[in-house]
Amino acid sequence: MTSRRPVRAASATGARGRTSHTLAPAHLGEATAAATVGVVVGGVALLISGIGIIVMALTIQSRYGGDPPPDAGSLVVAPLLLGLAVLLLGGALTAGGIAVFGAAPRARLLTGILSAVAAALAAGGALLAMASPPAAPVLAIGLTIATLIFGVAAILLLRPLR
Repeated sequence: MTSRRPVRAASATGARGRTSHTLAPAHLGEATAAATVGVVVGGVALLISGIGIIVMALTIQSRYGGDPPPDAGSLVVAPLLLGLAVLLLGGALTAGGIAVFGAAPRARLLTGILSAVAAALAAGGALLAMASPPAAPVLAIGLTIATLIFGVAAILLLRPLR
């Protein structure tokens, strides 16, 4: 028999274990949660851009005043399809980001793949903005930032869970 008392933790927090005080969901972590917020914000921006492209496409004939050229109706098709594609991508990114926050099954995988697609499209757009005369450096910078945001989000969302 011994009169020695058991050794206890130096503080109450040491006995409970280390927990971090963060607003990020526990299943994501801070970096992935921040990247997911970037995906949702980028998705909303694409939604708004898609709506703007569709409206521009539908009102293209009114820009010619009372006498539009005979082929003005054919100018509607390409921007309308592009606007619908941008609208769908933005909606999918926004919904995917919300699903990742809600811990839906396979949401990380699908949202990561969509983020990688968005990063590739933004990179191609940045190259196109600088290669076609006249160059548009402001647009290229914005698309480069979007490439970085969506690319980092894709990497963080597609990495294996620990």
